[in-house]
Amino acid sequence: MNSSDQRRKNITMASWIGTICGIIGALLVAANNGLQDVGYMFFLVGALFSLFAAIKEKHYSNIALWAVFASINIFGLIKYV
Repeated sequence: MNSSDQRRKNITMASWIGTICGIIGALLVAANNGLQDVGYMFFLVGALFSLFAAIKEKHYSNIALWAVFASINIFGLIKYV
């Protein structure tokens, strides 16, 4: 596997981790079962992985989106912790 293939694999993995963490975070926050702080932690991890992938791919609109989402998730964590 050459370095380009490995780079693509890493970006794909980061995107999927971001997606899965975002889904888990959404479920935890929406369930309103007292785990909102954990949900926001999943949201934050997901946003950071997605931000990493967007930076590597140079998708500037997604960089802006995930940077804002990460900031909002930090705010959510501060509010619920």
